[in-house]
Amino acid sequence: MKQFQVTFQKPEDSVEALHKLREQTGPGQEDHLLFQLFSRSLERDAIEYVCKKLENEFPGAAYVGCSTAGSIIEGDLSTDTYALVCTLFESPTAKVDVKQYRLDMESVDGVMPKVASFANENSWVKAILFYTTVWKTSMTKLCTGLDEVRSDVSIMGGGAFNAALDSFSSYVLSNGGNAADHSIVFVFIGGDDLVVNSRYISGWKPLGKYMDITKAMGNVLQEIDGVSAFNIYHRYLKIENDDTFLYNTLEFPYIIKRNGIDILRHPQQCLKDGSLVMASDVENTSKIRLAYGDPVTIMESIYQNIREIQKEDPDVIMIFSCAGRKAFWGDSEIGNETKAFETIAPSSGFYTISEFLRTDDNVNQHNLTLVIATLKEMIPGREHRKKTACEEIHGSKRLSTVERLANFIEQATSELETANEQLSDMNQKLSNMAITDGLTQLLNRGEIQRRITEAAESDSYETVSLVMMDIDNFKKVNDNFGHNEGDYVIRTLAEVMKKQTSEITDASAGRWGGEEFMILLPGMGKEKAYEIAEAIRKAFSDITFPLAGNCTISLGVAENQNRETGDSLASHADQALYEAKNTGKNKTVIY
Repeated sequence: MKQFQVTFQKPEDSVEALHKLREQTGPGQEDHLLFQLFSRSLERDAIEYVCKKLENEFPGAAYVGCSTAGSIIEGDLSTDTYALVCTLFESPTAKVDVKQYRLDMESVDGVMPKVASFANENSWVKAILFYTTVWKTSMTKLCTGLDEVRSDVSIMGGGAFNAALDSFSSYVLSNGGNAADHSIVFVFIGGDDLVVNSRYISGWKPLGKYMDITKAMGNVLQEIDGVSAFNIYHRYLKIENDDTFLYNTLEFPYIIKRNGIDILRHPQQCLKDGSLVMASDVENTSKIRLAYGDPVTIMESIYQNIREIQKEDPDVIMIFSCAGRKAFWGDSEIGNETKAFETIAPSSGFYTISEFLRTDDNVNQHNLTLVIATLKEMIPGREHRKKTACEEIHGSKRLSTVERLANFIEQATSELETANEQLSDMNQKLSNMAITDGLTQLLNRGEIQRRITEAAESDSYETVSLVMMDIDNFKKVNDNFGHNEGDYVIRTLAEVMKKQTSEITDASAGRWGGEEFMILLPGMGKEKAYEIAEAIRKAFSDITFPLAGNCTISLGVAENQNRETGDSLASHADQALYEAKNTGKNKTVIY
């Protein structure tokens, strides 16, 4: 595989540039050529003039392109208006196919099944490149549609943009259709000898704690943790909603978790209500956190990936880089990110409004990210010349002050969150201790009495029943076998009560005092409460204790009537229990 790159300033200069490419590629190669045409100009007549000249010089060759925020040629930002990249596939089995769809004529839902079917039905397809306008089109639907392409196909792409950073003006083009501002172009490439690898590079690092997206719609992020999304920027970073907002937030975008990976999301605009118009969709109820960009850490991330790319020994490197990164660095320094790629293999691409990449089984839309595709033809017998990457720019191993501060904040935040969790657990334990009987772990007298009063006097329940029970002849157990055996009998009855009421919604079991217990059953009538009381009585009487043998309990059941007070309900249950005790014990009586 070979690649040739030319740039030119005016449309009429394309004639000379195309002649130069013809000399480099030679005759009769059209079916193995792919041209990528990038333009910083939005003039349709000018770009269509260039396309016609391309078709005349290379009839039948595949070409694609789009408007951009700048072109990447020989690994650096090109200062010319137009850039033309010609890739020559040398393998006899290489194939290229281009398809363009007008999204003002058919929906994304209709287009994506066609794209997936074509890729899935043609086994030669190894990779899909796509160039798209992003406005007025659901990029989420586009990504999920591409998920249906078989998993061994690499997928990457970029959103068309413009040099003025006017996000509403852009176009894509191909030999399958004219330049169009509501359109998408797919390039299918493959062959027996083609190897494609891809990756995304951010370099922005997480800052602070995770927060919850509490309100969002499409690409409008409305609330985070219940407050306006802008409020987070203003409160933590003192960023104002003024002419500097866009550039200040480039350094501090948001990170969201999507399909198992961290993805940057960058605000494009702040609305009057504090909502943020993001460069891409955000999902309601997702986790989100701030990120920070620091040149030292960004460059370290770049070179970590470059070292891995060197091992792949590619023929060609394709770059989709966010225009936000270009704004972050500035035109004079943005090349620092990409120059080293050119020392490995011919490197070209463009600055986008969004970057797309399949990671694992999902195609994701990125912002502020570099998407890198490496292509190589493993042609038998061909010797491939290896290259060595240049010395790292900003490659010092010394951590920057910003990174040290960010590490400090990250660690402090983690420790604070851990301390808060521990404090919350301790408070919960203390709260439980305040309402729990120490011996039985049932509710104590004060708490069960409070709940009885609350339930009896509440409008939430039409009926409330109460079961009161007492261990028969318990004094003899303590006198004859000691308090340890007595405590064991009490704890055992408590376990029986828990088991018999575990599946009853809103049931509360408590120790009333000594060997007396209460079970509160909101929303339940006395007949059903009687059945539960009898189940407890029978289960307890079947237990044989080591010293005390078999013990029994007596129970009283009462149901509230005419919205009586909690004290009155408890009194009625006590009267029923008294009757059970006085009429033979080991029985349940309903008041």
